[in-house]
Amino acid sequence: MGERDRGQYNQIEAVEGLCWAAALFRRECLQEVGEIDRQFVMYFEDVDYARRCDQAGWELHYVPAAIAIHEGGASSQGSNLTDYFCNRNRFLFLAKHEPEQLLGAIETSGFVIRQRWDWLLEAMTMAWHKLMLHHEAATVDRLLPALVDRLTELCGASGVDLALAKLSAIHRDRPLTLAIYDHALHTIGGGQRYLATLASVLQDRFAITFIANKPVEIRQLEAWYGLTLDRCQLEILPLPFFDRQQAEIDGTWVTAETPENPFTPISERSAAFDIFINANQLTRVEPRSPISLFFCHFPDSWRDTYFAADRYTLLIANSHYTERWIRKLWNLEPSLRIYPPVVTPTIAPHDPPREPIILSVARFDPGGNKKQWEMVQAFRQLRDRDPERLQSWRLVLVGGSAGESPYLERLRAEAQLDRAIELHVNVPLAEVNALYRRASLFWHLCGLDEFLPERVEHFGMATVEAMQQGCIPIVFDGGGQRDIVVEGVSGDRVTTIETLIDRSLKLIRNPLQRHAMSQRVRDRGQCFNLEQFTARIQALFDDIVREFTTIVLPDPGQIYQECKTLSIPEIQADLASQKPSGSEHKPSTRPAQNHT
Repeated sequence: MGERDRGQYNQIEAVEGLCWAAALFRRECLQEVGEIDRQFVMYFEDVDYARRCDQAGWELHYVPAAIAIHEGGASSQGSNLTDYFCNRNRFLFLAKHEPEQLLGAIETSGFVIRQRWDWLLEAMTMAWHKLMLHHEAATVDRLLPALVDRLTELCGASGVDLALAKLSAIHRDRPLTLAIYDHALHTIGGGQRYLATLASVLQDRFAITFIANKPVEIRQLEAWYGLTLDRCQLEILPLPFFDRQQAEIDGTWVTAETPENPFTPISERSAAFDIFINANQLTRVEPRSPISLFFCHFPDSWRDTYFAADRYTLLIANSHYTERWIRKLWNLEPSLRIYPPVVTPTIAPHDPPREPIILSVARFDPGGNKKQWEMVQAFRQLRDRDPERLQSWRLVLVGGSAGESPYLERLRAEAQLDRAIELHVNVPLAEVNALYRRASLFWHLCGLDEFLPERVEHFGMATVEAMQQGCIPIVFDGGGQRDIVVEGVSGDRVTTIETLIDRSLKLIRNPLQRHAMSQRVRDRGQCFNLEQFTARIQALFDDIVREFTTIVLPDPGQIYQECKTLSIPEIQADLASQKPSGSEHKPSTRPAQNHT
């Protein structure tokens, strides 16, 4: 190229490589050498093939009588697409055939000269992949540390760590590591059950570690939630900031005046895993793993100090209601919605007859958020409307409580005065399920007369539990309950005490309607069972594993759109005017973004 023709090439001669603008191969050569290496995408695949032909003993010749006019770089239509792929593929060729040259080639790369650290890291990740594919482990172990050190200086540690984690998963036959962090893992709760169930579903595919801040054991999680977690590990990682305060771990303790993020130890630990799951919506934990998932039960904090929910690969909501408030409060778009798994024992072939019981299952919140007091008043008004028919009916309130509170004492006093009102506090799960099977109606009023969105039921696992046992729900018309109860078909939704009384009375007066609706309620409840949850989780993690263990080839169309404004002469002039100097290059301060 650029050389004057003085007849110096008028004889047939062997050459090191051929330009594929005009080339003929013997069939036997193609059959022996094999297909072209498609990982080059475009450019340099001919250089690679020439080397492979030589290694297989085939000679390459040019023929002076065969003349073709070839416009160099025409495929790139005047953009620097040629520059991108030639720089990228030069690394791939060296990694495959001349690995000792790879480190030195970094400094003379157009990517370094133009400070395109994203392109450099992408190209070198593919080059490392080639290095591991085509050379012995001893060669890789000898060359890789220096390459990693230089790339870390240029591109930053987070991107290099991601590349190495991906390559480790691809080239070493090992399960991916997955950490589940929950600062409230030591307490019983619906959110904890959600992620414990996820762990039970995935423990055969991943090496799972629970990370907690307070003492808890795997056997406790198994007993609380009726799960088998024997293949999971658990780490207790104390947080000194909260230990010094002798306080529960609560993100609201962290303000703009807090000099350091107290959750940094969790962030640092997350870097050791391929996948990190924040299980309890603690927004101040910044993920440092290659893939990260933020499971949000509700966005109950603002985008304030150390906010990091926008740093996760995926943001997963548990209901339409939670999705809506994520958009409103955080200005973020949820990645997907996965309803919590609701598991109740298999219904016996012959259920006990339904009893005249109105059941409510919810914790006895000291602030009265679950509205048990309002239910007591509603039940009394209901009896007043039809005393004869309601004579045998009972209101049974079931729930957990960490201890006595004025609110709970008030409810106990009401139950002592009225034998038709029962309280069951901290009872075994088997007793709760027995009540689900015996009760006729289920009341749940969380959200009634509230104006703070976090005080409305975000999903409603207890409602689904009741439905799976055929207990008809009459619930507050708001929050996640709208995802669960189809009004008039699988229960009713109400906004006032008066409507609650009216709907309940209609069902009490019509046993045939109750019986028909009970079956529809059961069918609807199965939409949120373990099988549905397992299918969604398996599909999600199939996608994650597929992406994490796959080298994604660049799309020429996307590269072209990004750099089409520069012409070939401009690129050549730009490259000629710059000298590489590794000590002057600094990594971009823009945080790395993960994509799935």
